[in-house]
Amino acid sequence: MISEFNFFSEFNFLLKNKDPFVVFKKPSHNKIICWQGNVSYLSLNAINKEKGFLFMPFNHESEGLILTPSKITETEFYLDRRFEMNSKIKIDNFPKKRKPHIESIENAIKQINSTDLEKVVCSSTFNLNIDSKKYVDYFKKLIQLNHDAFCYFFYDPNIGIWTGASPEKLISTENGFLTTCALAATKKDLNQTWSDKEFREQKIVEEQIIKDLKGSCNDLEIGVLQTVKAGTLYHLKTLLKAKTNHQSTVLINKLHPTPAVAGTPKDLAIKYINDFEDYDRSYYTGYLGFIDNYDCDIYVNIRCAKILNNDLTLYVGGGITKDSNPIDEWNEIINKSQIMLNVFHEV
Repeated sequence: MISEFNFFSEFNFLLKNKDPFVVFKKPSHNKIICWQGNVSYLSLNAINKEKGFLFMPFNHESEGLILTPSKITETEFYLDRRFEMNSKIKIDNFPKKRKPHIESIENAIKQINSTDLEKVVCSSTFNLNIDSKKYVDYFKKLIQLNHDAFCYFFYDPNIGIWTGASPEKLISTENGFLTTCALAATKKDLNQTWSDKEFREQKIVEEQIIKDLKGSCNDLEIGVLQTVKAGTLYHLKTLLKAKTNHQSTVLINKLHPTPAVAGTPKDLAIKYINDFEDYDRSYYTGYLGFIDNYDCDIYVNIRCAKILNNDLTLYVGGGITKDSNPIDEWNEIINKSQIMLNVFHEV
């Protein structure tokens, strides 16, 4: 364990030297960890018994990265109550993106009503300029504002910088036991009542995860439906636990992408996204985290952004069903964007 000052001095040194590294913090933990090492580019199926930090794209047929650590450093941080979320940040992109995003939602609803597609996640990007001299400050703010999330900063010279605060675990496995979650639906106000549409949206995710895990686990336990907070927002969530004797890569392949980031049926949702989204998701709605043969701790890459020098691209999406209201869905996109906009606003 080293001092916070020395830890972030090394953070800056690695960036300056263009050395691959990842800095991350687990949900509700005060320990920040930095892994430095070599990066390999490979598909999930090509991973055998490597130990490392996975960073994988949405497209499961594309190659991702695994960083094998040669040096690990750690430090501790303490929550600073001066950091507060502002839920009303606006950027120039909002008016430009509103009409095309609403049209994409309307198109998705038409497809749902006329095909076997039940749910699809429509996403969009927002761009803003940031100060490339303040990467450390941004990351410190990220972990202060998102203590309950998996926070990370991943750098590789070939893909640039990705950073985020994911509230969603894809899967963790340890000693023959797995844990995953069904997370969906969003509201801004805790006092607001969940709608039937939102309950159904979360149930779709849960049912698909159970279906995907069938034959790969035993003694599946489904937890009580909960309302959980992520940043300034609230979601519906159930935990699922089971016994398994399968390798982590097998289980990840079965789960990704979940209906929470793609839709259902999975094949139709993926086809819709590939056909109608006007950009490449790349690592957005992919997954990341630690893997070591049968054990892993993997999170879905949402609430994230890509950085290239002073240019930041923010990724945001939302689940669409036949009961979706396009205006409400657009407002949800704005609300979700606040999580990351707070990090990069007025540092």
